[in-house]
Amino acid sequence: MTDKEFSSKAEKYIYSRDHFRKVAQHEFLKFNKDANLLVASINELVASLTLSISGKSFREIENGLYLADLMASFCRSHFIASDLLLGGELVEGAVIVRKQIELLARLNEITNGIDVDRLIRRTPNIKHLKSGLNRLYSDYSEISHSASPKAMELLGRKEYEQGTFTPLYPEFQENSYVSMQHLVMCALEYYVWAVNFFKDNFEAYDNAVDLLLFEKAFEQHEKIYTD
Repeated sequence: MTDKEFSSKAEKYIYSRDHFRKVAQHEFLKFNKDANLLVASINELVASLTLSISGKSFREIENGLYLADLMASFCRSHFIASDLLLGGELVEGAVIVRKQIELLARLNEITNGIDVDRLIRRTPNIKHLKSGLNRLYSDYSEISHSASPKAMELLGRKEYEQGTFTPLYPEFQENSYVSMQHLVMCALEYYVWAVNFFKDNFEAYDNAVDLLLFEKAFEQHEKIYTD
């Protein structure tokens, strides 16, 4: 791949990983002509929702600091997961998608009025999700816990005469689109929760821009996943 000399094995690995991740991202975006717009629009939606209440006080909101933590965490994790999935790192991305599913469940638990003291140190109950994400939870748990050989196939497979091998570095595979759809579903459900929360707690919040972003993201999703 290169004649570059490295000062350590770790430096060599990181350099090579970065190269393969860039190739995987290029292949992901090339695979479907609408992919770039989908990723851009869903990222813009999450960022807009987050920045629209950045700097706002949550002091008067019940469990406000906890909710603010969850919202900041959702935004951070979304962009990390998007980067991992684009780069072909599906197992690592799946761990964060599972975390997002649980976070959405916890947001709904809190705003549904469940006593936070009853929730502490308990895994969020996915029955509180509003979309079909709850049906994905067991699969994502299996991946996150490295619980079966089948789950680990998301690392990729290389077929040679000598046998089947696991690639050391990430590569694009069509399963990336399945994982990205689930991340998009998380963001779309987050939008529904966030808009209702903002309207209830921030009088000056105007949904007009976020609604347009939601519609654009949903339109791009439909172009890819229903055609």
